Order: sequence, then C-alpha cells, then structure tokens
Amino acid sequence: MTDRDEHLRSLIETVQQQPPKSLAWRKAMNRLLLEIQQLPGLARSPHPDYAEALDDALMRLGDEIKNFEPRQPSLEKSLTAWINLKLRLKYEVRELHAPPRSRSQTGTRNPRIEFKQQAQKPPLSLDTPLDIEGGTTFGDQLPASGAFTLWDLEEKIQQEQAHHQAICIGVQLQKYIEEDPQQELRQCHPQAHPDCHCQMLSQRLLLKHPPDRLSAIAREFNINYHTLNWHWKNRGLPLLRDIAKNLGYQPDRETGE
Repeated sequence: MTDRDEHLRSLIETVQQQPPKSLAWRKAMNRLLLEIQQLPGLARSPHPDYAEALDDALMRLGDEIKNFEPRQPSLEKSLTAWINLKLRLKYEVRELHAPPRSRSQTGTRNPRIEFKQQAQKPPLSLDTPLDIEGGTTFGDQLPASGAFTLWDLEEKIQQEQAHHQAICIGVQLQKYIEEDPQQELRQCHPQAHPDCHCQMLSQRLLLKHPPDRLSAIAREFNINYHTLNWHWKNRGLPLLRDIAKNLGYQPDRETGE
C-alpha cells in the first residue's frame, strides 16, 4: 500500500467511525474531500458547470461513504472508480457536453433535472380519455372506494386543511421574498458581494421558472462557486426556513416526525 493509499484509508476510516453529521464527522469529511479533489483519475471537465457536477457527486459521497469498500489492490484507484461510476461523476461530466436532444434521450439523466421536468408537466386529469373514442377515462379504471368511516372523514378533512395551509404559506413566502420587508434577505450575502444577496438568489433559484443554475450566478457575480454554494445552503436556505416558520410552517407536521 502506497503512502497515499494509507493516508486515504486513514481518512476514510475516521469518517466511517464518526457519528454522521457530527462535528468530528464534518471535520474528517472536509479533510477527505480536499484529498479526493486531488485524485489524478477523477473525471474532470473544463465546462463552466463542472464545479456544480463535482459538488453534487461529493454531496452523495457524504451519504454513501459509510458503504465504501475497496475493490482493487490500490485504494486510490478503487476510490476514484467508485466516485466516477458509483457516484456517477463520469456520467455527470458526459451530460455537461451532451447536446440538448441527447440529454433528453440518454438513460443516465440527472435525477434532479428529471424531477424538475416531471414537475413542470400538467397534473393527470381523471377525465382524460384512455382511447381515441373517449369512452373510458382514467377515473373509470380506478377501483371503487369503500364507505368512509367517521375517522376516515376526519383524517381527510385534516389532510385537506393542512394542504390548504401549506399553499397559503407558500403564497405568503413568495410575497415575502419579493418584498423583503425587513431587508433580512438583502442583508444576507457573502462578504464583499452585497449584490449577490439571498433575495436575488431566492428569486432566481426558487421563484424563477425554470430556475437559474447556481454556477451561472456565481460566474455572473464573479464569486467562487463553492463559496456561493456554501452561503446559499448554510445561510440562505436556513433563513428562508425561519421565515416560513414565522409564517406558520410546521415541518414536523409536514414530515410526520
């Protein structure tokens, strides 16, 4: 085992032995990520969105590193292959250079892009005909529901009320982002970049359709992508969650925790 293999093994074992997301785990993970980015066999690209693709792969690494097991005598090569293939960095790089039509047809589509595209489609109507004549609808194929009990009805009403409340809070949050009455969002920005504030980021990443890429915003404002990405995830999104909670959002109720 080479010195580099030994160093990587020590870092990986340290991460695997720490409770996930603990302070010790984050410190060990940061050291491991710095070392990983120096691996010579890591899939790379001069594409301007490469940093975002790499960041996505490294985020998946944080969730999957506990399952990593070397498959080759060289731990360095095994880890590199695991990131390129298992964590799909190699395929993400290919996606960056694929023409738009190829991206829509390839079988290795980015799950986040796939989700956004599906979310943009109109909801399926129960009245949609299943045949050319239009005699049978999708709703006709659904099994008849049994009789509701009082408790079923009460649960249904609570679900509808919670759904309605969530919609109202979403509308209020959108209005809050647009107006920023307390200037909280505009005052939340990376140092030396006051124009790259969280009101603008929220508008372009959450309200705009389709949303802008964070890497494109980083280039526009001449700010390091990783700096902006860290600021958005660790300052911007938590601020928005606090604002949503003040508007009545209850995450525990939404998730059932």
